[in-house]
Amino acid sequence: MIEKDCAPLTREGLLGYFLEACTPRDQWLLGMEFEKMGVDASAGHRIPYAGGNASVQSFLHHYLERRDGDPIYEGENLIGVDGTWGTISLEPGGQVEWSSRPCVTLARLAEELETHHRFLDDAGSALGIRWLDEAMDPFTPLSDVPWMPKARYKILGPYLGARGRLAHQMMTQTTSIQCAFDFESPEDWTRKFRAAALMAPVAVALFANSSMADGKETGYRSFRQAVWRETDPDRCGLPSVVFEPSFGIEAWLDWVLDAPSIFLLRARGLIPAGGVSFRRLMERSGRDTVTMEDWKLHLSAIFTEIRSYAYLEVRSADLQPAETVMAVPVFWAGLLYDDDVLSAALELGSGHDNFQAWNEAMETAARSGLEGSAGGRPLRELADRAVALVVNGLEKRPEFVGDPGKTLRPLCSLADRLGLHGAGGRG
Repeated sequence: MIEKDCAPLTREGLLGYFLEACTPRDQWLLGMEFEKMGVDASAGHRIPYAGGNASVQSFLHHYLERRDGDPIYEGENLIGVDGTWGTISLEPGGQVEWSSRPCVTLARLAEELETHHRFLDDAGSALGIRWLDEAMDPFTPLSDVPWMPKARYKILGPYLGARGRLAHQMMTQTTSIQCAFDFESPEDWTRKFRAAALMAPVAVALFANSSMADGKETGYRSFRQAVWRETDPDRCGLPSVVFEPSFGIEAWLDWVLDAPSIFLLRARGLIPAGGVSFRRLMERSGRDTVTMEDWKLHLSAIFTEIRSYAYLEVRSADLQPAETVMAVPVFWAGLLYDDDVLSAALELGSGHDNFQAWNEAMETAARSGLEGSAGGRPLRELADRAVALVVNGLEKRPEFVGDPGKTLRPLCSLADRLGLHGAGGRG
């Protein structure tokens, strides 16, 4: 039963949701999420929810039996695992997502990631599952991808499918890496959001890892990014307000309030919200009064490149092979958790700091990777400079990084492989 709060939600109260999340610098944490697609190692097809060893359900049971945690059920269906080490959940096409617990340091996050990979590999070996390294399923056609038995996707699938030509590909055939960061003030929130937005084309190009789909080359370095651009224009990419001089938490809140809502949580579970803006939903009363749970559900269906809960989440990186997954949180933490580097990132992205130029940069980054451009500057040059800023800044923070040679190696190795010089051969 969903308890209704007597006090209706207001714009001022929802602004407080963000403002109350401001966190002193010495208490900042960071976290990450990433997904993996599994295929039957012998048959080659994507693993179904249930049926035999090579299935999502068998994987969840295997993981649960070998690591402390609690099962998460929806009805009779096991849909996840929750533990002190984080959470395993399911994306629409059976992608297995690991969400870390917030960590104090990059070194600690790297340890948690390494442990998860060990359990992932153990389950794959035991059950006959091969985990794809690509951020787009390179071979399985959309018609052959199974859907997971979750109420959220029974609503989300038809909704997005009516709004974007490639929405179902996004839901079932893609994987990415998302990273979460704290902020200490509204001003810090704005600086981080804008810096992450301006560095998003660099991240797309640097971490591009999804060139194939349906067994052939797509013409894109990051086809995952191209898929997102044809999913739902009301909630993907970034809105133009982000590039206005007055942008800040209040402007973001107003945009989110006016975005169409997809879900509501009621006593009988999730129900469709019908695409009504959350601002209009707040006008309802009685049994139809919206709650903070409805607000958090609404935030979870905002799929912009950067989005905000009680933390900032950056979402532009393709999934990486296991050995370079950690490069993504290293890159973003190095940019966003150092004031000098943050200022340099804002300056570095100033050439494409308007809505049209940013969209053009995102398109060329997706299509051409580091050979593309942003604001008239080569993305290779911007990425080289960004990596140098990150590596040089983090090497001065051993308390946060731990062993630089180990923690920074994934990013440095990737940079070296791509012919970038910013890592200085540290890979």
